[in-house]
Amino acid sequence: MLKHSKRTLSGGFTFIELLIVLIIVGIGWFTLMPNLNLAGSKEKDSLNLVNAFIYKARSEAVETDSKQTLYIDFEKGLVKWKDGEIALPGRIVSGHLNEEPLGGDGVDFSIYPEGFSDEVRLVFADGVTLSLDPLSVRFVEM
Repeated sequence: MLKHSKRTLSGGFTFIELLIVLIIVGIGWFTLMPNLNLAGSKEKDSLNLVNAFIYKARSEAVETDSKQTLYIDFEKGLVKWKDGEIALPGRIVSGHLNEEPLGGDGVDFSIYPEGFSDEVRLVFADGVTLSLDPLSVRFVEM
């Protein structure tokens, strides 16, 4: 007669099972990691803040049916509107407003009640060029 030993069930996972799960999760994490860009870049964060600031002005222009005028201060590298201001991602060296070259210490540009804006192109000291798209009313890198 064969004797069968009784195995007691502990209800837990074995070390090998836990190790396999950790390896699978690790492979998934390291596959996903390059696409996450958790640190981000300082320039992109600054640009997103500027675009959010401009979006507030656009929203007010549409809601109140009134033109909103913003000012870009070249010397300080700021966009100003009403009592608020936000820093641009760098020092401006040149630019255009509606295809006309910019000069002086800064420039006013408008956001209209219909939801579009003047076209603004800014060139920064590091060579980056940003363009304010008149339809989406947000700066995009060219």
